[in-house]
Amino acid sequence: MQQYETILSVNGQQAQSRNLLQSLKQAVTGLGVATSVLATGAVAILLSNAELRSQVFFSAPVQAIFAAEIDLLSAGLVATRPEALKSAPNSVAASSDSKNLMPVKFNSIDLSKPLTPGQRQVTSYLAKRYSVSPEAVESIVRLAYKVGKEEKVEPTLILAIVGVESSYNPFAASPVGARGLMQVMPKIHKDKFEALSPGDWSPLNPEMNMRVGAKIIREYTRRTGSVSAGLSWYVGAAVHGNDGGYPSKVLALKSRIDSAYQQGGLVAARESNQKVSAVTAAGTEG
Repeated sequence: MQQYETILSVNGQQAQSRNLLQSLKQAVTGLGVATSVLATGAVAILLSNAELRSQVFFSAPVQAIFAAEIDLLSAGLVATRPEALKSAPNSVAASSDSKNLMPVKFNSIDLSKPLTPGQRQVTSYLAKRYSVSPEAVESIVRLAYKVGKEEKVEPTLILAIVGVESSYNPFAASPVGARGLMQVMPKIHKDKFEALSPGDWSPLNPEMNMRVGAKIIREYTRRTGSVSAGLSWYVGAAVHGNDGGYPSKVLALKSRIDSAYQQGGLVAARESNQKVSAVTAAGTEG
């Protein structure tokens, strides 16, 4: 009898174990189905609601992850290549610090030519507006006219984007990973940076940043058919559906910069006429 009871006890425990396992399997299966349904519903809601999608993708935790990834990317991509060290042992690129944020070949600006009267007025206007030294703004203005000519983008449009995006701070960084003067996303536009300088680039380099930014706005303008629509894409409206009035801000600033340029030309013309009149008067008196 005792042996029989023992067998019954063991069989009962095994049956209970089997029942428990079956219950656990059913619970896990149920959770899996529920999770799948919830995930599908969440995706559908995000796809249909642009405002909610923007809040999720641009929330503080997501922004922090993006920023950390961009920092790692920037640090890794600017390491100097061994062949560059051999070919230019005395250059900045050959320094002991391999993390060269400002590659030499994109650092020089031709200062031999004086600014035009319009460019001088633009420099003065922007320096006062953003409380930046005129010398620093002058280098960015020179760069904008150089890049604008070569990339076929209006220099004053470039300068307006720089103003709205970074307030003329070449080391500006946003929580979502945008970097530099024109707040370019290096992870998204890596191919454009690589085309400029394979294996040796930085989004914090003013000329690289401005060239890539100019290429982006030119491409978006061509795709959308207008500068205003291109600016909407530039700020990411194609992804999250809201440009926040960005095109109007940029174009309004561009208009003021254009006015400053024209004012500089008018002042220079008036001064030239005054000099000619003075010379003519002196000649008549003689």
